[in-house]
Amino acid sequence: MAVTEQFTLINLFKATKDNNLSLPLEKIEIPIIQRDYAQGRKTPEVTRIRKRFLDSLYDALTQGKTLKLDFIYGDVKDKKLTPLDGQQRLTTLFLLHWYIARHENIDEERIQFLSNFSYETRYSARTFCKYLVKYTPNFDYKTLSDDITDQSWMPLDWKHDPTISAMLNMLDDIHAKFKSTSDLWEKLENGCISFYFLSIKDMGLTDELYIKMNSRGKPLTEFEHFKAEWEGYMKAIDTNLAERICHKIDIDWTDMLWPYKDDNNIIDDEFVRFYKYLCAILYFKNYPSEAIPEDIFDLTKSLFYEKAEDAKKNLLFIEDSFDCLCGKDIKATFDKFLTNEPHITGKSHISESIDVFEHCCNSFGERKTERVRSFSIGRMITLYAFLLYWKNSNSITETQFAKRLRIINNMINASEFELREDRMKVLLEQTEEIILHGEIRIEENRNTFNVLQVQEELDKQKWLQLHPEKEEKLHFLEDHPLLNGGISVVGLDYIDYIDRFYSLFNCNRGLVNRSLLTIGDYSLKIGWRYQIGSAKIENTWKAIFHTNKENIQKIHGILIQLLSKSEVFTDNILQGIIDDYLAKATVYDWKYYIIKYESMRPEKYGMYYWYDFQEQEKKSYRIIMMITEKSIGGRNFNIFLKTLYDRFKVEYPDKAIRLGEYAYSGDGNKLELSFCNKLAYYTDHEFVIEDAHNTEIQHKITIPQDVNTGRDLANRIEIGWKEIIGYHIIDSIGCI
Repeated sequence: MAVTEQFTLINLFKATKDNNLSLPLEKIEIPIIQRDYAQGRKTPEVTRIRKRFLDSLYDALTQGKTLKLDFIYGDVKDKKLTPLDGQQRLTTLFLLHWYIARHENIDEERIQFLSNFSYETRYSARTFCKYLVKYTPNFDYKTLSDDITDQSWMPLDWKHDPTISAMLNMLDDIHAKFKSTSDLWEKLENGCISFYFLSIKDMGLTDELYIKMNSRGKPLTEFEHFKAEWEGYMKAIDTNLAERICHKIDIDWTDMLWPYKDDNNIIDDEFVRFYKYLCAILYFKNYPSEAIPEDIFDLTKSLFYEKAEDAKKNLLFIEDSFDCLCGKDIKATFDKFLTNEPHITGKSHISESIDVFEHCCNSFGERKTERVRSFSIGRMITLYAFLLYWKNSNSITETQFAKRLRIINNMINASEFELREDRMKVLLEQTEEIILHGEIRIEENRNTFNVLQVQEELDKQKWLQLHPEKEEKLHFLEDHPLLNGGISVVGLDYIDYIDRFYSLFNCNRGLVNRSLLTIGDYSLKIGWRYQIGSAKIENTWKAIFHTNKENIQKIHGILIQLLSKSEVFTDNILQGIIDDYLAKATVYDWKYYIIKYESMRPEKYGMYYWYDFQEQEKKSYRIIMMITEKSIGGRNFNIFLKTLYDRFKVEYPDKAIRLGEYAYSGDGNKLELSFCNKLAYYTDHEFVIEDAHNTEIQHKITIPQDVNTGRDLANRIEIGWKEIIGYHIIDSIGCI
């Protein structure tokens, strides 16, 4: 058994007790086979580690605390210590002792031991240490490195030595941290900062193994630094609990995470991501008004040190959350309850990877873009639901969990705008209520999942109590890709229309759109524009089917009327509905024109703009179809002029005609009949032809309209076509 003792840098050289270490030492020498001093490098990760280490040293020295550093071990021969592990800490301590000694004008006799610290990695580093020990810097410099590099004993090329460069960086940070301190040397002499030492002989290591280990030059990983710091906080909370958790980290939790190891057979990153996920959950649940620290060290310090009254409770939550996964076939559990298939009985449909835990371990904390998380809030809630199930599997049956998970999944799908950090406390509470008790609670002014979906889920729950035999039908309808759990557009009273709904939306979506318009205006108003379903973009239908209560009721009525027309739908059946409507039409509103003329249907985003949408709801014929989804500044066309233009280009391809692509901004609000120098356009009640040179009106014809509704009683497209191609252009003006 190796014997360990506690030492300081000072008493390694001044201790009088004789033991296996042959104290006092006469020299500490970093061997030539060791790597360079790395703790002073300026990489982001090292800078963060250095800052935290200096913060710990500063707190210990200025607040009367004691700081015990991790083990240092190496070889001791003839009173010379050659470190195997601990080089970085020893070098930082050497620089700190030198700084405080010179800063406080300590007698040379008391600091003589510093001259016995040396780097043998290269001549420049070794010589730099010798000169530095003897030098007293000008502490008025903002950075000590500026003062030191100005000295005659400091050749310029030494700055390229990585060890010297790192030492200078460290000294600058020490100076910034300690320049206003005093009376610290005595605290160093009294053992304020200490470490444990092991000899490789005591450890039973051979010289050959020592050489191999020493030559690796592998720095401590961020995970190892984090683990050591977390362990320190845990010990301060509860020694026995800390020992228990540290044992689990090394064995039980490592075994659990091992199937998710990376290509290097390491699970450090996976551990950290899941740990940070759990810490985020703690923040959302217990400290919802506070920003979550991104840095793992700040996060750990906050939850397990600064929040002292909650530290043990927080620690037990972390332990319980890791423990509940141990001994489980995690992947099999996700496979049991989730699927990417359109519909499988007993499973909830999701579009992302099924193993949510693996996704968390691989992606938590990362972002696809500045605003989009790789592991979304919805995924966070889904994983939390599974953790609740695993922790309470004795009281929640598989059947109960499958049903409750479906409710959560439906709510997540419907809550695009509600899934926000500022609502997470309530979202997690609601998840607990549903998963643990099957309770769906509606409370006024509670920032829950989408309130319409919550109400729908409550309605479903009550309905299923009366119609348990229809549960599978309900779930099948929920899993339709256009509904994603929200079935209000069909409704529980029409659950038997499920096959009709599926067959309808297996048809050409352009025909579905036109068929719905034959029945009524099902368009969705989005701010200043209106949307109908697209033949190409599925999300247009999702937007229409998941809107506010008023719109859902309107669309529901129109959809049910269409579904009532046939038990099974095909493209031919829909085309028949459309043809019948067009044949019987006597009044020509905007729906008629969009149904009849392909040129008026961009079949992409289904977006339209009415010039007077604020004054009169879609009564005007001044209609623009948008080629883009959200910007009226993109390509857009007057739907009537575009139809005339397309028809003319087909029938008279050799005649010059032009229509601009930006009707809203003026380039496209008139059809340019270039072959005869005329302009043509519509008003709400007229078709007008102007002279292209002076915009003098040469001809206009009134479009017959209903005096009460302002709706066309004649087809304005045919009127416009006749006026362009007919008498007034061909015979009278003689353009063609």
